[in-house]
Amino acid sequence: MTLEFQNELGDFRTFTTKPRQKNVDIQPLKTGDTAPFFSLAGGSGDWRASIFNYPKSGSGQSVSLLDLVAEKPVVISFYCPCWGRYAGPYLDSLIRLNDALQQVGAELVVLSIESPKVLAKQGKNLDFLFAHDADQQVSRQFGVYNEDSPVWDRVSGISDEAFIPAVYVVGPDRQIEYHFLDENFDTPIDIDTIVSHVWALSPVDADFIDKPVGRQNVYAQGFFALWLLGFLAAAGSQFINP
Repeated sequence: MTLEFQNELGDFRTFTTKPRQKNVDIQPLKTGDTAPFFSLAGGSGDWRASIFNYPKSGSGQSVSLLDLVAEKPVVISFYCPCWGRYAGPYLDSLIRLNDALQQVGAELVVLSIESPKVLAKQGKNLDFLFAHDADQQVSRQFGVYNEDSPVWDRVSGISDEAFIPAVYVVGPDRQIEYHFLDENFDTPIDIDTIVSHVWALSPVDADFIDKPVGRQNVYAQGFFALWLLGFLAAAGSQFINP
């Protein structure tokens, strides 16, 4: 079967479906699983993703998931302009999510079927790591893409090469602390919940007190308030019981 569709960038694509096994369900990773290793190579505006370890030497830069989680919690998501009307609002949500994650010192990594240069046509300011998962290597490892369980079987206007929308919060041991999956393309990203899980993984930053509270996520404010109350209670007990 040959399919033709128009993606969010206005490009028309033609795809020929491939023979596949029957009754194969997609099996994405979930909370408690270990995030698979992957690395990025290139640089700003031209990152490429792979399940292999890029050498540190040579032209361009390289960074792995191990490098990223060693410094701060990492939030990993997947995006494709081939999602049609769903694509634009989802990308806007990722931009808002990134703004919230910067407030709590976390990194957002977004993997896409399209290259960052192609996505630049959308005119969005993508101030986060955006990488090209050209052969769906990484999305396969996360289980959000499977050619034997094509999205177009369930959702019209989407090609069979697309992965499902997903967000993962990954801690320093590569354990997935939170997952969001939208297999039916009908559920928005819960930014507050994502930030709350990131906050739980983050050490308290003394400089955080000086940051504008009004711009912090509501969950972050709650966690900070609890921490501050505990700190004051502990300090008071030291004065009472020297």
